Formats: sequence, C-alpha cells, structure tokens
Amino acid sequence: MFNKLKRLFAKEETVQTTEDQVDLSPFENPNFITDPEKIVNLLTEIEAVSPLCTIQINDVADYNSSILGIKADKNLIILDELIPKEGNAELQKTKSLKLSTFHKGIHLSFNLSEIEMGYSRGITYYKAALPDRIFYPQRRRSPRIEISSIDIAFSGVSERTGISVTGYLFDLSRGGAGIDLPVNRARIQRGDKIKNCKISFDDYQMDFDLSVRFVKPASINSSKVQMGGFFENLSSKSQSKLSYFITSLERVEIRKQKT
Repeated sequence: MFNKLKRLFAKEETVQTTEDQVDLSPFENPNFITDPEKIVNLLTEIEAVSPLCTIQINDVADYNSSILGIKADKNLIILDELIPKEGNAELQKTKSLKLSTFHKGIHLSFNLSEIEMGYSRGITYYKAALPDRIFYPQRRRSPRIEISSIDIAFSGVSERTGISVTGYLFDLSRGGAGIDLPVNRARIQRGDKIKNCKISFDDYQMDFDLSVRFVKPASINSSKVQMGGFFENLSSKSQSKLSYFITSLERVEIRKQKT
C-alpha cells in the first residue's frame, strides 16, 4: 500500500544521490522559493496530499509520477516510478527531469538532476537531492478546478478482487484522477489496477483502466478513502475529449476571477 511504502522509505535506505503562500524576503524573486526550510515545508505539504505530477524529460512532458517521500535530514526527495513505463528508460539515460504539479491552486515546478534508481519490495523508485529552488508564483496563473463540486461519478472493477469500485472524482488531470470512495470494499491497494472504468462529462462517456498509485483515509476515524491513479488504455478520442473538457473548465474559472 502507498502508506506502507512511504513508512518504509522513512525507515530504510537502499540507494543514494541528487517553482502558495510563503513569506518571502524583499530580496527574493517572488516567482521562486529558494530558502531550504521553505522548500522542505512546501514539498512535505505536497507529498501529504499525493497529487499526480507531470514529468518532463528532454522537453517531452508525457509522463506522470508522484512524490513518495521527503527526507529533510538527508536532503533527499523520493519519486514513484514513471507512467507510462517508457519514461523510466528515458530517465535512466538522462538522470534528470522537470516536475510540475499544482498546490493550493498554484502551478509549481522544479528540476532534479543526478537521479538514481532504487527498488523496494519489487517497486521501482527514484531518489535525488532536494531542489535548490522551486518555481512557485504568488498569483494563480492556472487555477485548479474543484472537480468535487461537479459530481463526476466513477465506476470500475478491481482486477485483483473482482469487486466493483464506485465513487466521485475530487481531482482530474489529463493524466489521471483522484477519487473519493465511501468505503474501500474492494480492498484497493497501491499498485492495483481497476479495469472497465467509466466517467462521464459533456455527454461523453470515457472508458479506461486506472493504475492505482495511492490509497489513504479521507480523514481520521472515517470509512471514506481517497484513491488516485493514472489513466491507462485511453483512446485518442477520449484523450482529445478530456483535454478539451479540462481546458473549458479552466477558462470558466479564469472568467470568474476577472468578474
């Protein structure tokens, strides 16, 4: 499970290496965070909510990953393996990448270099030194869409247990989604695959499989669970429809902010 793996990284070492609202001094560029303590705090917040991240290698942003852990005492960041899997071969060649994601509605990005690969219980991960600066502008240039207010239903079937999985999206990107589940009846774990998934938007039903990257309780003492993963087996038509849908929602939010 995602949480078990994160606890494992907090306890053991197997390999080594290496742009919201923070108080900035008048001498710092407001678009970048460079203070090491602020960098650690920001990345720790991001790791806690487990967003899907876009990975760019050699100017190609076709891959996704997530942050598995931040080890401030060793100046390390740990990333999940890349999806699609072809990205892993590219990363092992270049040993460098650019990571982009959203936090509190603000786009951020940073570069990593001298990346090394490791294995833990059959799972590939990557380790690098913490970035020395993060691009994190104080204005919301690309507001995050509150998908939870749109009530997009999700359904699928766990490949491992054969039990149906239903819930509602709380997060949506071109590469994956986060889903609120009322209860984890299908005993979904990190690494599982959910088959025959369906969501509907703009009178279009999108069919896909979902590779699960994290599962965690929605809150303390609650049966509700949050699950996130990457889309697999998306048709070209679905990719086009999804991209257009997200772009249209972003435009609506931008117009709202201007009024």
